[in-house]
Amino acid sequence: ISEKYRRVLEAYQVENEFGRTIEAYRSELDSGSGTRTVDFLRIGRVALLYQTLDGEETGAWDRTAGSWTVLPDTYRQSVRDGLRIARKQVAPDLLYIPVTAAQEAK
Repeated sequence: ISEKYRRVLEAYQVENEFGRTIEAYRSELDSGSGTRTVDFLRIGRVALLYQTLDGEETGAWDRTAGSWTVLPDTYRQSVRDGLRIARKQVAPDLLYIPVTAAQEAK
């Protein structure tokens, strides 16, 4: 029983740590216009965003639709700043990003 309890606590700790992290990585994004290389920004379990390498397009993963949504230009600079924060190029700061409200489970 003690081993099971330890494993449950370890799983909670891993999940808790994952929720407090910020990560940037470069990868391929498949879209209707083909595959392209973009920078992804993951902020815990709150947001998964992308920005094209030229910075002209910014998008976010829409959980309800199960697809990527292109964001307005107002988010462009904040996502760029988030990528720089995740890469430890600048000090952490507040970011203006889209966050979906929690919904009641059915």
